[in-house]
Amino acid sequence: MKPTDPQAIYSKLKERVESNKFTVDQIYYDLAVKLSPFDKEFMPRIIAMMANHEQARIVAALPDPDLPPGTGRSLEVSEAFASRLNMEKTLVDKHIHELFEKGLLFPTKKGPAMARTFLQLHDAALGNSNYDDKYGSIFYDLWGAQEGSMAKPSPKDRPPQQSEGRLIPRWPSVKDVPGLQPFEDVHAILKGQDLIVLLPCGCKRSHTDRWCKVPQESCITFGRTAQYNLDRRMGKKISFEEAVKVVERFDKLPVIHCTINQREVTQLLCNCHYCCCLFMRFADRSRFQSEVDPEKCRGCKVCVERCQFSANTMKEYPGLKGERAYTDPEVCRGCGSCVVTCKAGAHTMKLVRPPEHVPQAMSLY
Repeated sequence: MKPTDPQAIYSKLKERVESNKFTVDQIYYDLAVKLSPFDKEFMPRIIAMMANHEQARIVAALPDPDLPPGTGRSLEVSEAFASRLNMEKTLVDKHIHELFEKGLLFPTKKGPAMARTFLQLHDAALGNSNYDDKYGSIFYDLWGAQEGSMAKPSPKDRPPQQSEGRLIPRWPSVKDVPGLQPFEDVHAILKGQDLIVLLPCGCKRSHTDRWCKVPQESCITFGRTAQYNLDRRMGKKISFEEAVKVVERFDKLPVIHCTINQREVTQLLCNCHYCCCLFMRFADRSRFQSEVDPEKCRGCKVCVERCQFSANTMKEYPGLKGERAYTDPEVCRGCGSCVVTCKAGAHTMKLVRPPEHVPQAMSLY
């Protein structure tokens, strides 16, 4: 990783966005307000790039009031719906399928519906590389510009109570700690999945100036979420053994493991770096905490560099020469990165929170 100035990077990003600015019709503002009520600059243009005017009219008219009750989630609409729009149903169906692949529409029990939240659209739209040629780089710059400067979280940044995300510690850092639960054991999580799909990371794709240099293919999805992405021609199916190798590879890179903050891991496992991921800033700490044996520390400062939350610093200890590492227990989120990267073995993980720290269930979208 090279030294960076996040604000300078963001300023150049904004310059690119401004130089490619274009006007959009009112219908895109009307759709954007449902996702980002206070964003009149970026989201209307993002949606305009995802949907032409004919497609935007379809999205605005949903849900279909004439669709008969179904038995499951679908993308079906009625003939009456197409007729009200003065379109052939075959054309409407074609548009809906394209918007589903792009991530703007989702199948529901009431037929197709627009993404409910900014985060849902973000995750669905940015991971699909099939439309890169059509969108161009400005599409991803718009997303990055909306998120602002990607500065490193400060020690004062604390995850909110009952955060939607949580950290999963590096497996090598906790595998021998008594009390490790299946929902925080990466190997157990992967072993329990019937379907595993590896995806390009939307966060990394939307920050083209990121400096972590972590490979784009870094999001591991499970179950229904994995199948949803395969249905949209996204990602590739991988085995348990292949998934373990992916995680082991990322254990050596400057990332942290994140997932939904609930006991049962059924959707995803992300590998995040602060230069391109806002989600990790608000992810709750794990049940573990890093501790330092200053007598073993060699003062290399690798742990200070690798910690994405500034929990590791250097200080002098009585009776020891030179500065040694120190982990602030109030700042540490228990990712285990310092443990697996410390060649001196000075860092270890300690279980400090009960199982109840992780909620039984949480809704991300």
